[in-house]
Amino acid sequence: MHTWSELWTSLSEPPAALAVYLAALYIRLREAWNIADYVLSTLLKYLSPQDLVKAQRALEVFLDLIQREKNRSEVIESMEDEKYETFKSSLYSFLRRDAKLDDVKKIVQALLELKKKTGVKTKRGSYAYLLDLKETVADVEDIRIDADISIKQLRELGFFILVVPAGKYREYKLYDVIVPAPYTDMDILRLFGAPEGARAEAKVEVEGVAIASKFEALRPSREVLEGIVAEALRSLGFRAQTNFRLPAKGGDVEVDVWATKSVGGSQFRVYASCKNWDKDVDRQVVDQEFGRVLQLYQLPHLRILVVKSLTEPARRAAFDDGFFVVELGEKASASNAREVYDIVYNKLREIFIGIAPDRIRSVVERLRSALKELEGLM
Repeated sequence: MHTWSELWTSLSEPPAALAVYLAALYIRLREAWNIADYVLSTLLKYLSPQDLVKAQRALEVFLDLIQREKNRSEVIESMEDEKYETFKSSLYSFLRRDAKLDDVKKIVQALLELKKKTGVKTKRGSYAYLLDLKETVADVEDIRIDADISIKQLRELGFFILVVPAGKYREYKLYDVIVPAPYTDMDILRLFGAPEGARAEAKVEVEGVAIASKFEALRPSREVLEGIVAEALRSLGFRAQTNFRLPAKGGDVEVDVWATKSVGGSQFRVYASCKNWDKDVDRQVVDQEFGRVLQLYQLPHLRILVVKSLTEPARRAAFDDGFFVVELGEKASASNAREVYDIVYNKLREIFIGIAPDRIRSVVERLRSALKELEGLM
């Protein structure tokens, strides 16, 4: 009899992780089981015979295990969350690194647009989209997810998106499109670098990544700010996700940025609400955010509001409600991503240093003084 530990071991192989992840998402999002053949036929053209065998074996183990589970959706949600980095690295390992950054940005933007149109998502942000096609399609790979991008083009670049026939409705052919969360995770742009000739002032390096180019693919301003806040938290050692759905009283609540970090064997949780508006945020919005937090079953240990600016009544309410506020003074965009990232990162860093014990703060201050002295000698 197969065991979960056997499956976890097999996931160290990218082909195995890829096959299991695609199958898990389809079962979770569409509650269908006739998936093994579709997954393997998708991978057939792109994997070597040896890798295809690894994928098939892992898929058999996964399907055997998941069929024995009563709460399958919960198990798959937990599995995606726990093994997210494994699944992400397996998906990214198949991407063609010689692809142009502009092409990747266009693809990511198209996938984000599809994501907005569906309510069928996992907590991590993987999603299912039902395509209805009136015209005759000779092959699944000829299907276009928008006017410029076909499934064939995606797969040629290493984007494994599962497309499964879902029947007919009148003259329409229906297809289920399953998109794994890592393809709308802005980390994907790290793999392709910055475009040549990009303006230097629009970039900042964080762990070797150009912030401006990283968020340029996100047209909605809301998503730009969310991405920057998530990146700042990651730089501070947190595991951060954007548009993350959390269980709450009365139904799930979508959080702009949800970040966690293991501290002393316990999980420290951060809730961040991002309002990338041209106008001041008023008191009513702060009250709404406070109400959303109280609905969560997992209350955050730190709640943050990141805004261009607040009205004075809103600022007082945020303080009384226990929010830490980051006021940027301007709306975030790709062109000012460097400045916005610096503001958010430094403000958050101040929080964590500020609440540290006195002896730790003293060490930090002495280190800063020593660094300044060294700079003066160089």
